[in-house]
Amino acid sequence: MKRKTVIKAHLIASVVAVLTITTFLSLSLIAEIRGDETFIKTVKAFILYGLPVLIFTMPALKITGEKLAGKSTNPLVLEKVKRMKIVVINGVGLILLAVFLFYRSHYKAIDDIFLVAQTLEFGLGLANLSLIILNVRSGLKLSGKLQ
Repeated sequence: MKRKTVIKAHLIASVVAVLTITTFLSLSLIAEIRGDETFIKTVKAFILYGLPVLIFTMPALKITGEKLAGKSTNPLVLEKVKRMKIVVINGVGLILLAVFLFYRSHYKAIDDIFLVAQTLEFGLGLANLSLIILNVRSGLKLSGKLQ
């Protein structure tokens, strides 16, 4: 695959990941603020059904990032690789939390256990969003598009 194609795929995966995570976080926050049980259930279902977007996007982001990084020793590249490892670990946790929160909201109760899991999801989601945005910034620096 040509480098230009890998760069485009990496950019697309980055944008899709940022938009998807931002959407999930925003909707969850709005649902919690509203406190409407029906809306919370709808949001949790939307997130569960939207998970395949991230399940395909995040590996694409990692694979294209590794391909672009190659054996580089550039400090910016090495930082991006470190961040991506954390993103992957958090991502697994977020997938599990999304399934749990859907199950809890639809088949159990929206209670203290749900709220603890929701808080954890907010924390991991914000961490991943921050790390991906830092990687985008580093990528722009590496490409010369950001000083």
